[in-house]
Amino acid sequence: MPQLEEISMPAEIAAKFINYTSKHVFLTGKAGTGKTTFLRKLIQLTHKKALICAPTGIAAINAAGVTIHSLFQLPFGAFFPDAAGNLINQNITFNFNTPRTIVKHLNMQGNKRRMIQELELLVIDEVSMLRADMLDAIDFSLRYIRRSRNVPFGGVQLLFIGDLHQLPPVVKNDEWRVMAGFYKSIYFFDALALQNNPPVYIELDKIYRQDDAVFIDLLNNLRNNKITPEDTALLRQHFQQDFKPAANENYITLTTHNNKADAINRERLTQLKTKSYFFDAKITGEFSEYAYPNEKSLELKVGAQVMFIKNDMTADKRYYNGKIGVVHHIEKDIIEIKLPEEQTIIAVSPYTWENVKYKLNEATNEIAENVAGSFVQYPLKLAWAITVHKSQGLTFDKAIIDIGDAFAPGQAYVALSRLRSLKGLVLTSHLRENGLQQDQNIHYFSNTKQPADILKQQISFESYDFIRTYLLAAFDFNLVRYYLKEHVETFDKSEAKSTKQRYDSWTMDLYKEFQKITATADTFINQLKNLFSQQTEHTLFNVSKRVEAALKYFNPLVKEVSDKFLAQIESVKEEKGIKTYLTELLELEILVYEQLKKMHKSKALLLAIIHGKEFSKADTDALLNIAERNNQLQKAIQLKGQVLKVKSAVEKKKKEPKVDTKLISFELFEQGKSLEEIAKERGFSVGTIEGHLAYYVSTQQIDVSKLVKQNKIKNISDAVESQKTKSMATIREFLGKDYSFGEIKLVLASLSPSEE
Repeated sequence: MPQLEEISMPAEIAAKFINYTSKHVFLTGKAGTGKTTFLRKLIQLTHKKALICAPTGIAAINAAGVTIHSLFQLPFGAFFPDAAGNLINQNITFNFNTPRTIVKHLNMQGNKRRMIQELELLVIDEVSMLRADMLDAIDFSLRYIRRSRNVPFGGVQLLFIGDLHQLPPVVKNDEWRVMAGFYKSIYFFDALALQNNPPVYIELDKIYRQDDAVFIDLLNNLRNNKITPEDTALLRQHFQQDFKPAANENYITLTTHNNKADAINRERLTQLKTKSYFFDAKITGEFSEYAYPNEKSLELKVGAQVMFIKNDMTADKRYYNGKIGVVHHIEKDIIEIKLPEEQTIIAVSPYTWENVKYKLNEATNEIAENVAGSFVQYPLKLAWAITVHKSQGLTFDKAIIDIGDAFAPGQAYVALSRLRSLKGLVLTSHLRENGLQQDQNIHYFSNTKQPADILKQQISFESYDFIRTYLLAAFDFNLVRYYLKEHVETFDKSEAKSTKQRYDSWTMDLYKEFQKITATADTFINQLKNLFSQQTEHTLFNVSKRVEAALKYFNPLVKEVSDKFLAQIESVKEEKGIKTYLTELLELEILVYEQLKKMHKSKALLLAIIHGKEFSKADTDALLNIAERNNQLQKAIQLKGQVLKVKSAVEKKKKEPKVDTKLISFELFEQGKSLEEIAKERGFSVGTIEGHLAYYVSTQQIDVSKLVKQNKIKNISDAVESQKTKSMATIREFLGKDYSFGEIKLVLASLSPSEE
């Protein structure tokens, strides 16, 4: 078994599992233990081809990744892994998907498909929000795209990051009624794809946010369903029902619902008699409005209490995510914030959030990040109040917590764990028992956590299997041979006049040459299998000697095949009618070169495991002459790149930018125009305009009382409650024709805010 270097900290153990094994990992930790820091460092250093995704747009932006739905092109709705049996005779009234319906969405363009086929590590951040059925949909998609139907996740390793004691996944009652036939719980760890290969449970335990021992014990008990009478008594000491802080005390109120937080912020901002200033975000490229990390138009006044929503990235580290301050001075492009604790005034600059998209770099065959769009805005929010949901990841010194009506287990923990210490805590409502209790499924899953010494032994065992699998794949040329054979079969002698057909003999000669290399490699693979089966303390050392000899033999042979493809591309690329042929040649060369790189990497990884050394992304880049490779490929794809650019330009001319029609109606309404005036100006019915504005009511950018009379709001709200329905037809039938469908739609939008 390999002797890895001494491992002690949970973060180091997690990194070893990720870099030197194929085991899935669940990395968790209490608030403030450094999960985000770990992720940033891992992506920077890991030698594996990795992607980051998250369940929601905002979580993806914060993790510098993409949404799960966009990465896998998944349709919205529940996923059922088996369309037969349990679905028969079910009265299903909601959107759902099965393997058959998902396949229709997996027709990806070439680069994205190849990127997922090259993927080695998939990171899912904020996994507390990930549903079990969504993870099974990911499993199915990876198997399908990677053509590995019988291997969970198509052979990709998964790293799950998050805190399950925070907010749970959202599932409606009618969805769970059917899903319970498939799943033990809605949490990701009960996905069917994990039942035979559960993730290693690793918990970061050093808390960076709190240093108050009593408070840390309280949070641990709350987290682990072990609240004691002493804990309850301690919380009651901080209860002040009608607490009203002085303006200079800089408390923030944490509440459960958006409308409560917004009402507090609006009221306090209105009370300030100073002038309003508006700062509009600068949005470039692709950036979904549902993933905006801050207000598109930020209203501030001198004297407003604000919080920073990003860490200060400069060397001064003047503020952190969640730090409270007060607006001291505003000019056109200048915002100065007073930091009460430090008694200093600082100027704040706009921050750039990036919308990342991934693409396979054709030169290196590595997964590269590309910035598809950006959102530039001041990293400030009004901070007299915030929802518990939006407070995740923030740190406060003083907070008023109003969560007596906590609607999900874990909200109390999330809210309390935002604070540095109990000194800054004020409770304006007593915590309900259901707000304190954690889900039993989480409790059972947490019991799978193993002590550090067991995990170290497991790394040693798993890394042996990992390097064995990696070496066998590195010297298995059969997949390349298969694609080369497919290419040979595309030649049609009846089309002798086409340019491509003239190279039939050249292609067949190259295929026969590669067949011989593959046959020799197959013999070497059998030798490797025999060596690994011995499992002695000298096994890896003996393997390393054979791998070194094999690399000396195969390297020039495989490199020669790569060079022949590049030379062929160079010699034919100026001929006419050759685009498809060039693409085929380029894709085959990339496959051959990737095999070459895998051979070199397998040897380097093996030596790193034997000698207990680290192996990083930089080490991967240093294996071959990347500069030379880039030059070769750049010459080869130069013409292809020009063709693609011309096509892209044509498409852009044809496709006019989409106009957001509801935004135009909103802007006209903001200018003070009535619904009738907007409808007349735009040539729409009043009902259509009401539909446009309902969106902005749901996002709480418009107060519904500006559109519907108060008595009607009350009557419609009462009808929703008494009739137990949100069907507009049923509500209108109940209330009568004095109520329009537009009015009902607007009130329903106010009752279902889109952000919570």
